[in-house]
Amino acid sequence: MDDGATPPDPSALAADGTAVEIYRRLPSTSELEYIAAQLGPNSSVLDLGAGTGRIADPLVMLGHRVTAVDSSAAMLVHVQHARKVQASFEDLALAEKFDCVLLIGSIINYPGTQPRRSVLAAVARHLAPNGQAILNWAPPALIASRPAGFIQSLTFGAVTTTLTIHSNTGRITEGEFTLEADGRRWRQSITAEKLSADTVRDELHRAGLVLTTADPETTRWLHAKLA
Repeated sequence: MDDGATPPDPSALAADGTAVEIYRRLPSTSELEYIAAQLGPNSSVLDLGAGTGRIADPLVMLGHRVTAVDSSAAMLVHVQHARKVQASFEDLALAEKFDCVLLIGSIINYPGTQPRRSVLAAVARHLAPNGQAILNWAPPALIASRPAGFIQSLTFGAVTTTLTIHSNTGRITEGEFTLEADGRRWRQSITAEKLSADTVRDELHRAGLVLTTADPETTRWLHAKLA
């Protein structure tokens, strides 16, 4: 656990260049509410790409048994309550299976087929026979609604976030996400690949999973189970 003795480094970066402070300060209210409503009491939860624990730690406080996995030690140092595991998706091979495996942050929209297959394989490896996978994604209509020049700013208390889209080819979207708080600003480049529901369904099937969401293109939340 982080006892708070060492203040966070506002300039810290994960190995892939991700600004740690964005994830440490980013509110999790709506995501947390949705996920918590899907879980039974005292569920075992695996949070893949957990970052600083902004979902994992609150779930522990709600009574769940959570394992937070991330490849970045700079991220995991901020996780205070969940069990921490530093590993890549490809290398992750925990002995236990989980009632729920989480994949938040539209990770399946990251460009490239092989990274997507690696993370979905990790989901399938760690899901209990009667468990559920909950995946957050950017459906095609959402990506199409954000052309080049799109700007969206949102304020959560003392935190303001801004999403700016620089280019949208119809398949690949590139832009920047910024977070402002305490008179400072952190920037993060973003790149997302537009995927159809059929593509996601096929990739889940390849990993040994079945999509159970009835109308996936109308929601940012996908549910899956073992085939």
